[in-house]
Amino acid sequence: MRNDPRVLSHGPVRARVGACEVTIPYQPAAVWVQAVRDLPGLVSRLASTEAREVLLDQIMDHPTAVADMEREAHRILSEVSGWKWWEAVKLINTSTGREVLGRLVLAGVDPWQCTLGEWCAATYALCVKGADAQARLKTDFSLSLPPPGVEDGWDDDGDDAEATMSAVQALMGQG
Repeated sequence: MRNDPRVLSHGPVRARVGACEVTIPYQPAAVWVQAVRDLPGLVSRLASTEAREVLLDQIMDHPTAVADMEREAHRILSEVSGWKWWEAVKLINTSTGREVLGRLVLAGVDPWQCTLGEWCAATYALCVKGADAQARLKTDFSLSLPPPGVEDGWDDDGDDAEATMSAVQALMGQG
């Protein structure tokens, strides 16, 4: 998904909740950064006033609507950012740190003028700038670790993600 041209799109995204589909209009990275603070409520935070009313009706009428909203939040965050949803959350959280945000601003990256995909790409580029292969591998690996309780295709043999990270760090001489 990282090479998906949709990350540059200024078009809307659609979310299916309960028995309906709502359209979420394009929002610049700055709006997404704020909205991700409430990841389960992301769809409703980004939706128009009319769509929020529809979502409220769906929550009242369909028992699966709340779970649908969280699932759709993950899906659209991945679609718009170009990263797995948890990678996007990590990059967004990193981007708001003083030093990283300061460097992004000094580089002329304006979160009100770029897509979320561009913002995440700029944050990643800043984080790996000047890094050797080992440091880049560590960054990539730490980004790829899903949060506890989230299954990902890379971990199909049941290994514990933290144990895997510790083993990789030990192999890299950092453990």
